[in-house]
Amino acid sequence: MPGEQEEHHAAVRRLPRRATDLIEDVVVWVLLSASLLLVAAALIAGVGAHSRVNERIHTQSQDRTMLPATVLAQAPVVPLDPGSRIAVEVEWVGLDGVRRTGLVPVTAATPAGSEVPVWVDRTGAAVDPPPASVDAVAAGIFTGIAVLAVGASVLGVVWLLVRRGIDAVNARRWAREWADIGPEWTGHR
Repeated sequence: MPGEQEEHHAAVRRLPRRATDLIEDVVVWVLLSASLLLVAAALIAGVGAHSRVNERIHTQSQDRTMLPATVLAQAPVVPLDPGSRIAVEVEWVGLDGVRRTGLVPVTAATPAGSEVPVWVDRTGAAVDPPPASVDAVAAGIFTGIAVLAVGASVLGVVWLLVRRGIDAVNARRWAREWADIGPEWTGHR
């Protein structure tokens, strides 16, 4: 039995291979290698995006200061969304001691006279708060996923185009071969 099995394996190794089979094998290996590079590129892009956003967070945290502000008029009530935020006029004293007013988002129905936080820049103007550290993580994850999605789409399209071409070449070859041998099998010469 072992000799019979060896003969079978030797016969299988001697089967003729079409050029399209070899091309398909090479393309598969190239696409697999590209997939590994794609994963590395997605990781690098994600880490890079995280670093850039983290740097921006650090810079903005140094350039912005949170101060207490007083709500000048009660924020309107929003019956459909009680947790919503509405911009109302508030007053605060800047780092330079100058009183300022501006619009700052507060929770709906915040009463006049309430103390709320306001973020100011170095000039004392109200600005958005600096991004949270979770924003850097989200930027990294979304960037990595986007790179993976785009890269996988490109690799998928390449694979489909290669398969379509190989299938077309094989179909033409099979048609020619059948035209040559078909009459012998069907008895129509």
